[in-house]
Amino acid sequence: MADHRNGNAAPVKGGKSAVVYTINLENFAKRLKVLYSHWRENKTEYWESSDAIVIATPPVSKDLRYLKSSALNIWLLGLEFPETIMVFMNKQIHFLCTQKKISLLECLRKPAKETVGAEIFMHVKGRNESGTGLMDDIFRVIRSQLKSSGHDNPIVGYIAKEEPEGNLLETWAEKLKNSNLQLADVTNGFSELFAVKDSTELTNVKKAAFLTSSVMKHHVVPKLEKIIDEERKVSHSMLMEDTEKSIVEPARVKVKLKAENIDICYPPIFQSGGEFDLKPSALSNDENLYYDSTSVIICAIGSRYNCYCSNVARSFLIDANPIQNKAYEVLLRAHEAAITALKPGNKVSAAYGEALSVIMRDAPEFAPNLTRSAGTGIGLEFRESGLNLNAKNERVLKVGMVFNVSLGFHNLQTLTKDPKTEKFSLLIADTVIVNEKFPEVVTAISSPHSMRMTRKK
Repeated sequence: MADHRNGNAAPVKGGKSAVVYTINLENFAKRLKVLYSHWRENKTEYWESSDAIVIATPPVSKDLRYLKSSALNIWLLGLEFPETIMVFMNKQIHFLCTQKKISLLECLRKPAKETVGAEIFMHVKGRNESGTGLMDDIFRVIRSQLKSSGHDNPIVGYIAKEEPEGNLLETWAEKLKNSNLQLADVTNGFSELFAVKDSTELTNVKKAAFLTSSVMKHHVVPKLEKIIDEERKVSHSMLMEDTEKSIVEPARVKVKLKAENIDICYPPIFQSGGEFDLKPSALSNDENLYYDSTSVIICAIGSRYNCYCSNVARSFLIDANPIQNKAYEVLLRAHEAAITALKPGNKVSAAYGEALSVIMRDAPEFAPNLTRSAGTGIGLEFRESGLNLNAKNERVLKVGMVFNVSLGFHNLQTLTKDPKTEKFSLLIADTVIVNEKFPEVVTAISSPHSMRMTRKK
C-alpha cells in the first residue's frame, strides 16, 4: 500500500472497509506538466540531456530521511509509494509495483495523456515475485521507444546518490547498471524542479512554520524560564522528548492542525554547558541543562506539515556578559542582513556575503568563528541540494524559493572562570520565503530579539 504518512492526498472512507487514499488528479496534472515542461526546456542545462528518467523509491523506513525519489512521489502523487519503479519517457510513463499500488495509480491514465501526451503502462509485481521479467520488459521498451525517436545512443537519467534498498531496488539497480544504456545523474534537475514552490506548497510550509515557531514561543521559552526560576535539574534529552510531544500533538500549543499531517524534521536539539554542535544532526545528550550566569542555551526545532519542512533556532543568554551581548547583537544584525538579501534576481551567495559584511564591519574578531554558510533551501527535503547559502553559490534567487536561514558563531571565548561558560556558541535560524518585493519570515512569531534571561537572585 502507498505510504500515506504525512501525505497530501485526501482519504476517502467507505463503510466498514479500510481507509482508501486517492490521488489529487488536478494537482497531478498540473505538476506532471511542470515536470515535463522543465525537462524538455532545460534538458541540457539541468537534466544531463537525458531521454528517459527512471526513479526507484525504497521500502518504508522508521528513520527520518530525505530522498529525492520520495520527494518526487509526494510532490507529484501526494503519497509516497515505497518499492515502486517509475520510468518517464516523452510518450510513455511506466510504473512497476504491486497490485494494491497499481489500483491507486490507474486513475492517472487520462490526465497524463491529456496533459503531456504520455500513455501510462502498469507492470504488476506479484507478492512473491522478483520482478526481473517485468524489468526486462521495461528495458526493451526504453530501447525501442528511444530508438524509434531517433536516439541511437540514449541517455537515461537517474538519482545517482540514492543507494538501492531491498531486493526489488537492488535487482533494478543491477539491471540498470548492466543495461548498456548511457546513465546520467539528474539530481540537479530535480533540485531545480523542487526549488520554486507553488501556492499549495507554500501554504504547507507556512503551516509547518507556524507550528514550529508556536512550539518555540509557547512551549520552549516558558519551559526554560520555569526550569531556571525553580532551579530544577532537567536533562537535554528530557527537554527534547517533551518538545517533540508538543510538535506531534499541536493542541498542546493551541495550534489547530491535524496531528496526522505532522511530523518532526529531526529530534529537537537542546544544548548548554559549553559543548555545542550547530549542525541539524546534533543530538540532545543526557547532561542536565546548565543555566549558571554567563551560560548559553541553544534550542533548534523543526516540524513538517504534509511533508514540508520548517525550522527555527534560538540562543538563550543567561546573565550575559559584554562579550556575549556584543556577539549576539552582531549575529542578529548579520542574520537580518542575510534575510534581506533574499530577493529575486540576487545570487544565492548574496545572503552569506551580506552577513559576513556585517561581521567584518562590526566585529571582525568574531569572523573566524562564523558558520561557513547562512543556511540552505528547505521544502520536501530539510536541506535542498544546490541551494546552500554559502559564499560561492551562483544560482539566482526566484520568487517561491524557501530557505532555512541559519547563522551562528561556534566556540567563541569569553572571560569567565567557569569551564562550562568560558566557551560559548550562538545560533539563530528562521524559515524564509522569497517574495516579489520583501522576504517573508514565516517563523517570526518567535522573535529572536528577546532571548536574554536572568536568574533569580
